[in-house]
Amino acid sequence: MKYKKNKLINLMVFLVFLLQPMLLQVHASENNSTYDVIESKETNEIFYIQKSDRFKCIKKPSVAVALGGGGARALVNVGILKALEEEDIPVDLVVGSSMGAIVAVLYGSGMPIEEIEQLVTTDILPSMFDLNFPFTRSVIDTKRVNFFMEKVSPHKRLEDFPILTALLSYDLTNGVKYVHTSGDISREIQGSYAIPIFFPIDSYNGLFLMDPGILELTPAQTAKILGADMVISTTAFDELPYSTYGFPIRAWTRFINLIKEKNSQEIINRFSEITINCDVGDYSFMDYHLAADFIAMGYNEAKKLIPNINKILKDRNIPLKSEQKSIKSSNYLNPDLPKVISDIKYQRLKYNFTRIKPIVYFGREQSFFKQDLFKDELFSLQYGMILQKGSADLKLLTRGKHFDYLETQLKVIGLTPSIDLIGKLHLEQQKEPSLDLSYGLNLTYYNPDFTFSLGWVNIKKINYLYNGGTFERSWGKLNIKGEGSLYTPYPGQDVSNSKYVYSQAVNIGLGKSFALKPKLVWSNTENNVLFSHPIIYRGFDQELATTQMLVQSSIELDYKYRFPYSLEFFQCIQLKEVSWYQFIDTHYNIKPLYALGSGVTCDLNLLGIKPFSFGGYVAYDLEKGSWRSSLALDLSF
Repeated sequence: MKYKKNKLINLMVFLVFLLQPMLLQVHASENNSTYDVIESKETNEIFYIQKSDRFKCIKKPSVAVALGGGGARALVNVGILKALEEEDIPVDLVVGSSMGAIVAVLYGSGMPIEEIEQLVTTDILPSMFDLNFPFTRSVIDTKRVNFFMEKVSPHKRLEDFPILTALLSYDLTNGVKYVHTSGDISREIQGSYAIPIFFPIDSYNGLFLMDPGILELTPAQTAKILGADMVISTTAFDELPYSTYGFPIRAWTRFINLIKEKNSQEIINRFSEITINCDVGDYSFMDYHLAADFIAMGYNEAKKLIPNINKILKDRNIPLKSEQKSIKSSNYLNPDLPKVISDIKYQRLKYNFTRIKPIVYFGREQSFFKQDLFKDELFSLQYGMILQKGSADLKLLTRGKHFDYLETQLKVIGLTPSIDLIGKLHLEQQKEPSLDLSYGLNLTYYNPDFTFSLGWVNIKKINYLYNGGTFERSWGKLNIKGEGSLYTPYPGQDVSNSKYVYSQAVNIGLGKSFALKPKLVWSNTENNVLFSHPIIYRGFDQELATTQMLVQSSIELDYKYRFPYSLEFFQCIQLKEVSWYQFIDTHYNIKPLYALGSGVTCDLNLLGIKPFSFGGYVAYDLEKGSWRSSLALDLSF
């Protein structure tokens, strides 16, 4: 029996050795169909590099910029690239990891640096991140961000970029570094910034790709592997604002940061000719609102090292960009960019994937039938869902726990490039055994500065023709927003029953920290009507404001204090700014009423991408001779 067992084992071993070359050949064949396997001579590390004919014929000598990550701090890379362009430094290759990969894609695709700067200094990019419910794969859903990156880039595939571009990821399946050099932006970029728990791990073709930051935050070695002769590296290392690490989250984060900086610094020192270090450690990875400051830091640090860079270029006989006759301009204007920005503003993007997103509101009333400029206080949880794909955009909204209130809105995007069809429905169970049913249909025209709507609504069995619109314009530090709605009864009904609501807000910047904010609401609606006016007068209990409002106005003087370094709580919530404001409100119906008061608002962020506010105010009603106070919370996820 023992002899037969040994014989069987020997036969199995023989078969394994016999079949091993065949298995390896099949595996290699699979690999060779998508990527090359390269071993670094200096470190013996294995790299999987996507096949690209462009990298096989890279011009010599070549200059690469290795863009390091660091969350919002890595926006220093935009300033660095801006300085290199101004100084005529040639950039033949950009390699990015983590947030550096996002900047690398924008720059490598040919987007002018001015457009990149304009794009990242708005709140557009962070607003494209969605909270993920349930949190099975990650806290944040990134599909919209990847889709947005592809939409705004002049070229949509890496292999078509005017500047050679590569993105670095780490493959968990094989334990190797993975380099993206071809494919759609929305497909390839995810793995470079996928951080477990926060952002979803990318998986395809049996690979599981994530952010390589712990091993190579600045991809200088990757740039050398791809054939660069001179590497300019950038850094935006983190430093925790603590001196003790007794709490588990602090200890773990500190440990990760130490390993990340040690590994990256060794690679930078070994494979870089120039390193542009940006001292942003005191800032948070969530500080996207400080994008302009980060760009300025990167720009200034790069400018300091221009003499050193020019010396190395001269020593290696690498001409400046203007001296290279064969070089072509890498700046390509994307004619669709203004349209994309406008579509984001008005929520008109057509996604090529199914977007299912739960929505949660608290503190301000949300309704598809009311204006958006000013929202009434409502300390009741509102929740629902968004379902989007292609031209269809469906929103469901309810509140409370008895489901006796429901609103839906279906938007058909793109009847024409500038017109959408929007249908609305409102169901509410009244205290009496009756159901309040309202519905409407309208066409909306969109312009970057204004919108105009025309349609019909049925409110409590009364048919109205509906006209409405919004506008927004800015001139320097002056910003004006307005919104108007007119409801006219059908012909044959009493036209004197027409209802209107007009709202306007003005923001006048006074220096760096002060702003004057006049507000106006002009309306003849009652507060208990579905399309009623918003209440901005703070001198009496808002629940009692059931009479028709002719005019409400308010003027605020705001002082905004922005923290040099955001205050962080639980490693995910940051306090950005605190606003202290004084106000004078007026309300006119039969006689004028006046109120004055003071308030404070704290602007916070969840993970740097979802803003919300908390605060309160006290007001003195001059007519009643009494004080009123209120807490204010505006939560919208």
